[in-house]
Amino acid sequence: MTTMAPPTTTPTTGRAEELLLDFLRDHDAACPVCGYNLRGLTRPVCPECRQDLVLTVGVARLRLRWLLIALAPGFFSGIAACFLSLFTTAIYFEDGYVVPPFVGAVLFGWCSGVLAIVLAVRRNRFIARSRARQRWLALTIWLTHIVALVVFGLFLDPYIN
Repeated sequence: MTTMAPPTTTPTTGRAEELLLDFLRDHDAACPVCGYNLRGLTRPVCPECRQDLVLTVGVARLRLRWLLIALAPGFFSGIAACFLSLFTTAIYFEDGYVVPPFVGAVLFGWCSGVLAIVLAVRRNRFIARSRARQRWLALTIWLTHIVALVVFGLFLDPYIN
């Protein structure tokens, strides 16, 4: 009785490799890592950079417009909060008092920056929504930041002048 070695790939992986190599037999395609032309490959490995290649499904054009619009005010607020945090002790704590609107603005900026990072990490959930829903969320984020800017500006005005 002879024993056969276990297969190195699952049947579906073997079929995917077969389809990939079959496609590359007659088509030009660039390696996604190094750009090498993969036409005529006999193994699913790039000969230039030695990266394993897999057959995947992708979108023709990924629409990121509303995601980027939604992320912009959060990242800006977060960066501004970082800079304002550096100057907080030098400007507003020097006289021994705390300016609540200034602290509120900095905290809003930090929270906004953190939420922008969370949105960036979970971007697939945002992108999966309809474009109308993406637009509504992005405009809501912008409106929230504009209102916060006006409110904090009005409360900070007496301290600045």
